[in-house]
Amino acid sequence: MVFLRLALANLRRHRTRSLLALFGIATSVAVLFSILSFNRGFEKGLAKELERTGIHFMVVPSGCPHEVASLVLHGSIIPKFLDLSVMDTIRNLDGIAFASPILVAQLPNRQQGRVDLAYGIDMSRVRDIKPHWQIAGSIPDDEDEIILGAEIAEHQGLKTGDTLAYPDINVTFRVAGILKKTGSQDDAFMYIPVKTAQAVFKKPSGATAIGVKVIDPALLTRTTDELSEKVPGIQIVTMNQVMNSISSLAASAKVLSLSIAIIAIIVSAVGVMNAMLMAVFERSQEIGMMRAIGASRTDIFRLILHEGIVLTLGGGFFGIVAAAAGSDLIGLFVRKAMPYAPASGMARFDADIAAASLLFVALVGVLSGLYPAWKASRITPIEAIRG
Repeated sequence: MVFLRLALANLRRHRTRSLLALFGIATSVAVLFSILSFNRGFEKGLAKELERTGIHFMVVPSGCPHEVASLVLHGSIIPKFLDLSVMDTIRNLDGIAFASPILVAQLPNRQQGRVDLAYGIDMSRVRDIKPHWQIAGSIPDDEDEIILGAEIAEHQGLKTGDTLAYPDINVTFRVAGILKKTGSQDDAFMYIPVKTAQAVFKKPSGATAIGVKVIDPALLTRTTDELSEKVPGIQIVTMNQVMNSISSLAASAKVLSLSIAIIAIIVSAVGVMNAMLMAVFERSQEIGMMRAIGASRTDIFRLILHEGIVLTLGGGFFGIVAAAAGSDLIGLFVRKAMPYAPASGMARFDADIAAASLLFVALVGVLSGLYPAWKASRITPIEAIRG
């Protein structure tokens, strides 16, 4: 405690220099903590979201990458279509719980100057495909009835029973249900019966993808292998493959971001070392007097080392607090920058990551303080008096 009190007192003597070094460390640790917590939150959120889809794999057109399944799940447009004759083959396989076509396309409305994304699905399978949905109203029974996402309903001021017209294609829909806010991309789409979508978009036997659920997940590999052999020209993407594909993209970005954060920490550590060397030089006479009245080289070494650790730990603490406080802003930025992000919060406070970040920055403090501490411990009383 004596060394700690002396270290704090010495740092306060040069507040501007200490605050600048502390700010550099805090900024670097905030970036490091944000990246690590975001990556963990992203993986957890992605796994949770894929578990809630209610399907085990998707059949997509051949040649499409694994990412297309994720795009379909979240309402993005892809240029290729499947022929629904594939559905008969899928349904005839052993162990299939259900197979449901999905058709995603755009509905233009030039009068209002907007384009809505329409998600054509089998309304009888809504509860199977989206088991987590809560719908105000009812699931459509008629071909001209739709479900609206929470955002699109709020933006257009629509409620159940209202009509939504698209003069460009001479179609009018009645709102049967409104999806309660999920916090995901689901909120931004309108959901129409798949047969209606096929008629409107002039794809009478087409689908963007087919979602399939098996009775026994343990037999998933056997089922997909059998389907691949029987139906040429398709690609099968399991939900695990979707998660791995998206996670690998996020991991690539994480490696780059971590590299930048670690470089920033190294630069900050050099700044801490420079500040401590300047302090040692300015206090050479004081250190010499301490040696003259009985302080050992080890005492001086420990004192300077404590200063480095206190400075970096303080910066690390404030950096973690700042990152946790700004986690919502970080999540908002990531959602705008990335083509896909889970609905749940990604950058959240994580005690394990916070502890690991503090241990890492404490190590940085030790390393950055070693040379200044050694330099200070070599000062002799005679050298200090001569100086």
